[in-house]
Amino acid sequence: MSPVCAIQLMVRSQNIALVIAVNQLATKLNLERPEFIPYIRIAYFTVQALTLTVTFYIRNQISAKNGELLHSSFMLSGCVVTDRTPLVYSESKSIFDPKNVETVTTTNEKYDMQKSNESLQQLAIGVLMICVMHFQFGYIRPLLLQAVLGLKNVYATQLFKIHVLGRAATGELKRPWKKSPFEAATEAMTPKEAKMLEKKEEKKKLGKKSE
Repeated sequence: MSPVCAIQLMVRSQNIALVIAVNQLATKLNLERPEFIPYIRIAYFTVQALTLTVTFYIRNQISAKNGELLHSSFMLSGCVVTDRTPLVYSESKSIFDPKNVETVTTTNEKYDMQKSNESLQQLAIGVLMICVMHFQFGYIRPLLLQAVLGLKNVYATQLFKIHVLGRAATGELKRPWKKSPFEAATEAMTPKEAKMLEKKEEKKKLGKKSE
């Protein structure tokens, strides 16, 4: 198992342990009593608002057009240059067919913005689901769990570590990122490897046309 997968499994194990602890605490203190519900709602929506604020701050960092590349210790000041470094990688189109790969050519800036868009979509879907579960069906635990896990999950993302903490995009932060240890692999390629793969794909297409 690669170090990145090991770290991801460790983080997931920590989240599971935290969920169990929060559930036990909620049961022990009977936090689902009506008098606690308004406070749980306030905590949940406050965390979601903070998460949204952090997400838009990261997007601003990604799309910043002016400024010079500064030392990582100054990243929190908001002065970061747009990273147009080319990024070429291969990825499987489906986790059920890992051999069916495609070549993706982009830049670090576009890649990070794509991941930021995915984060916003996940946040919106998550809030919608939690609201339905709570206001429609009366569940309290999802609000409480997300109020505890929300900011922790943001802190654990690669985008936060790179664009807020100013860490170098190396090791586990090296693009492209793997979502989970069970996801089809994505592999960064050199321009030479990318050209070779493109030639192979062109030959395959020509072979199919000739048939």
